[in-house]
Amino acid sequence: MLVAVLVVSPLFPKSMSVAIIVIAYAGDLFTSYASSGNSLPTHLYAYGMLAYSTNVIIAAALFTYYIATILLISPPGPGTNPVSMISMYAMVLLLGRALSWSEKTTRKRFEAAQNKNRLQELESRARIADAIHDAVTGDLSAAAFVAQRHVAGVSGSPSAAAGGPVSAADAADAADAEDWRQINEYILFALTNVHRVIDELNMDATVLPGDADGEALANLLRATMNDGDRRLRKLGFEITSIRHCAGGKPSASRETAELVNNLLREIYANIARHAAPGSKVDLSVMLRPNAIEITQINPMKEGIAGADGHDNELPGGHGLASFKKQLESHQGTLTASAQDGSWTLFAYIPVTVIDDSPGLFEQVQA
Repeated sequence: MLVAVLVVSPLFPKSMSVAIIVIAYAGDLFTSYASSGNSLPTHLYAYGMLAYSTNVIIAAALFTYYIATILLISPPGPGTNPVSMISMYAMVLLLGRALSWSEKTTRKRFEAAQNKNRLQELESRARIADAIHDAVTGDLSAAAFVAQRHVAGVSGSPSAAAGGPVSAADAADAADAEDWRQINEYILFALTNVHRVIDELNMDATVLPGDADGEALANLLRATMNDGDRRLRKLGFEITSIRHCAGGKPSASRETAELVNNLLREIYANIARHAAPGSKVDLSVMLRPNAIEITQINPMKEGIAGADGHDNELPGGHGLASFKKQLESHQGTLTASAQDGSWTLFAYIPVTVIDDSPGLFEQVQA
C-alpha cells in the first residue's frame, strides 16, 4: 500500500501525503511489523509534500502536531534526540514551503513578463494604427467628399432637374455622375477596410473574465461608438448615438464582449456603405444587467432602397447573416428590415454573469 501511494503521490500530492501518514500510523493495526516499513524518510516525504502543496497554516499545524507528539504523546526512546528530530521535521517543512514560494515567485515573474510583452505589443499596434490612420484615412475621406460633391453637383444641376429633353451635355453629365458615384463607392469600401484593419490593431484586450462590474465592457463599447461616430461625421453623416445603462452594466465574458464589439463595428461599416449620404443615423446601445440591446435606424441609398426586408439580400448582408448565426448560438437574436427606404436593425445579446477572478487589466495594474 505504501509503495502504491508513493508512486502516485506526484499526481495527487495532498491526498497521497495524507494517505502516507495514515498508513504510517495505522499500519500496526494490520500487521505487527508494519512500523518497520513506515520509515522516517517516508514521514519526512509526506510532511514535505503537504507543506509544498498546501499553505503556511497547514505546515505550522503539522509542525505543532509533531512537537506535541514527540514531547507529550509518544516520546522517543533513550537513543533518540528529540531536538534533532524536531529540527529535521522543521527543515523538511521549510524546504516544502520554500519550493512552493519559489514556484509562485517564478510564475508571477513569468506572468509579469508576459503582461509587459503584451503591453508593448499593444503600444506597437496602437502606433501602427495611428500611422495608418494619419497616412491613409484622411486622404480617403477627402477623396470621398470630393466625389460626393461632384455627384451632388451633377444631380442637382438645372438641366438635370428640369425634366426636359436629354441633351448630349446632360448625357455626359449623367455618365460623369455615375463615374463619380462608382469612385465614391470604391473609396468608401477602401475606407471601411482600412478602418477594419485599424480596429483590429486597436482591439482592446483588457475585457476578460474578471470584469465583474462591467466597466471594461462599457468603456470598450463607448470607445468603439466614439470612434465610429467620428468617422461617420467625417463622411458627412448626422449620427446620433446613445449608450444607456438600465439597471447596471453587464459583466460579459471576453467572448461575448468581442462578439458585441465586432457587431457594433459591422453596423458602423454598413452605415458608411449603405446609408444615404449625409442622412441622419440613429444608433442606440442599451446596457442591461443581463443583456445588451442594439438598435439602428437610417435612410438607405437610392440604389438599394427598394430591397425587401431580408438582410441577406442587401450589400454587405453576409456579415450580418454571420453575426445573426453567432447571436443565435448565444441565445440572442438579430432582426433587420428595409421598408420605405428606411433600414432598421435590432440585436439582443444575453449576457451570462461571470466570476470575479482577476483579469489581465487588474494583473497588469498589480
